Amino acid sequence: MSQNPLHIVGIGGTLRDQSTSRFALEHALRAARAAGASVELLDLRLYDLPMYEPDKELADYTPNVRQFIGAIANADGLLISTAAYHGTLAGVTKNALDYLEFLSDTEYLHNKPVGLIATAGGDQADVNSIAAMVHVVHSLRGTVLPLSVPIHNAGKVFDGVIPTGRTADRLAKLGALVVETAARFRPAPALA
Repeated sequence: MSQNPLHIVGIGGTLRDQSTSRFALEHALRAARAAGASVELLDLRLYDLPMYEPDKELADYTPNVRQFIGAIANADGLLISTAAYHGTLAGVTKNALDYLEFLSDTEYLHNKPVGLIATAGGDQADVNSIAAMVHVVHSLRGTVLPLSVPIHNAGKVFDGVIPTGRTADRLAKLGALVVETAARFRPAPALA
């Protein structure tokens, strides 16, 4: 009996229309799809999540917030992509990750592999952003993949929306790796 394909969810993008972090995430998701997974993009610009308020219940938020949380809860693996702003992850990314508190009753991201991507205008902040996201994912009990993709000088790396060279290769490897790792985490089917 075959199982449903693995489902990989990408969280990312910024409020910028031509978001390089979203372009990078889309490329990694295409690689995850090519590796046999179904994929879903949670573009933070389109989700327009309000600021997370810890005193509110999930039911108090708009349907887009509930859809966002539901997508993550049903994912077998995640790809998270952020722009690097002032030495750390973008506020829109941090706000989105704060909503994962609503997954506390299911142990947050337990048994979900998470691939990390960060883009920067310069050549340092993306690495800091990856490090910050590692801490966030660990606090949410997720498993950070051993490959991450910091992208220096992102505006020069992307030709339109398609990354080039080594960056494209690393994003493709990350997309495939999240699928491979999610398959290892998936419980074996029950014997009849």
